[in-house]
Amino acid sequence: MRNLLLATAWAVAGGAWAEVPSFDAVRRAYPPSDVVVLDRHGEPIQRQRVDASVRRGAWVALPDISPALRQAMVLSEDKRFYEHSGVDWRAVSAAAWGNLWNTRTRGASTLTMQLAGLLDDDLALGAGGRSLGQKLGQAVMATRLESGWCKDQILEAYLNLVPLRGELVGIDALSR
Repeated sequence: MRNLLLATAWAVAGGAWAEVPSFDAVRRAYPPSDVVVLDRHGEPIQRQRVDASVRRGAWVALPDISPALRQAMVLSEDKRFYEHSGVDWRAVSAAAWGNLWNTRTRGASTLTMQLAGLLDDDLALGAGGRSLGQKLGQAVMATRLESGWCKDQILEAYLNLVPLRGELVGIDALSR
């Protein structure tokens, strides 16, 4: 019976069972959309956009991000971020209850689940929303991220990878 459950979870979650990248690997692979042109003394003289499809700035370390912005993002997206281990089961049950009674509820995706969707294209939000399999995959990957990354790494990656408005991705692009 246990093997059947594992096989079912494997089939439903799909890519969530793939290896979770390390925080350092994600940070190293981050592609800014601009390059900075330096003079012979190493001083910046111009920014040149090399990716017209999206606007990403430089990766910003968490200590360089305003504590007020960090707190605002956590409060607006996942107020129990520091209390759960990837999945906020209280929010999941509230959303399920609301869906059952056809009432409007907040989403149940945690910051870590959203980050999972940003890191794995198979878990990304599509035009018609996420399927049940994608949501389960997000939950599995979020739990795995939380076991390998610390909360500050999750928050830092989220703030650098989240699409914010139009073509803007991450807080550096938003701040410019």
